[in-house]
Amino acid sequence: MPLPISHGLVGASVVALNQPQNPILCSWQSLLLSALLAISPDFDFFLVWGLQLGRGLHRGFTHSLIFAGVVTALMLMILGISRIREAIIYGSAYLSHALLDFSTTKFGGGVELLWPFSTQRFKLELIGLSEFPIGFKLSEIIKYSVIELMIFVPLLLIILLFRKFVILD
Repeated sequence: MPLPISHGLVGASVVALNQPQNPILCSWQSLLLSALLAISPDFDFFLVWGLQLGRGLHRGFTHSLIFAGVVTALMLMILGISRIREAIIYGSAYLSHALLDFSTTKFGGGVELLWPFSTQRFKLELIGLSEFPIGFKLSEIIKYSVIELMIFVPLLLIILLFRKFVILD
């Protein structure tokens, strides 16, 4: 279960990869929005803790392909049809959350990628990133946060530097 750090950095990386040249100077707002969108599927914790609906709700419908499509459609309504590419990119940042959870879960429950058609949970089971075997101790959270920063900050920086010096559009 990656922490918000990973989700935010991966979401920002998705958008940075698809931004016009030199995103460092012109689109920090886009990077921030995409990071927030990538973290937002875990807001289902508010339903789990706030409304006490049960822990089984986490990694449910908010982590599905269909819900990512709904978010993309909402972004399209907000941005307008002339900015369809942007809406799809932001939807992809949102979807990156479920895909990261899917690909980095080894021990915990997977994600309901196919909700509402299935409540089966899927996980790749190759690597367990930031899975807390002992519990939620502060020392473990700090340790996993540093590991995630070491993995995903360089990824984002490489993409930003690549976009600055290479024109892809």
